[in-house]
Amino acid sequence: MDYLRFSKYLSISILIVSVLIYIIGDPIEKLLAYQGPVIGGGILGWYVLNSVSRDKIIEEENGDRTPVTAILLRKYALLGVIIGTLMIIPWLTPTLFVLEETVQLLYILSFTSMAIGGFLIGYVISSFKFIEKVVLYSLGFVGDILYFFVIYIASQLFGIPQLEVVNYVLLMVYGVKFPEGAIFGFYIIKRVNAI
Repeated sequence: MDYLRFSKYLSISILIVSVLIYIIGDPIEKLLAYQGPVIGGGILGWYVLNSVSRDKIIEEENGDRTPVTAILLRKYALLGVIIGTLMIIPWLTPTLFVLEETVQLLYILSFTSMAIGGFLIGYVISSFKFIEKVVLYSLGFVGDILYFFVIYIASQLFGIPQLEVVNYVLLMVYGVKFPEGAIFGFYIIKRVNAI
């Protein structure tokens, strides 16, 4: 399977669906659609790094195949994750979301900022070692679950009934986060040769 071509089309598809949700979705869908630009941008960043370094791969002693560019970026990778995260987090605050509802230009800025932040993180993620990737993913997973909790608590601020928020949050947890965690768990098990 050509993972590079698949990742390119997957990232473009995710970004297109996210744009549609941002344009025609209701407020709760827009609140929960933040993963679209982040994940779409992240996959696109991973694709760009790996397609540029397609012929320049180094195999390390543990069997990892890492692009040369990723190894050269290793000392700047944490900075890339921090900058990417800082481009994403402010747009997830309830105050900015309420402003986005009144000033539509902020939706465009929000989407663009989150997609660029995701792109930066996706671009440098190949630079991390396996255990560092596991730690970063775990922190992101916990951050997502806490964000769902904040959405539920602040639903009155958003002007959305709590029951509707619970329905969407449960859909996100069981429809997105659970399969995502299962896939990542399978990746870890396969990576440490437990299967």
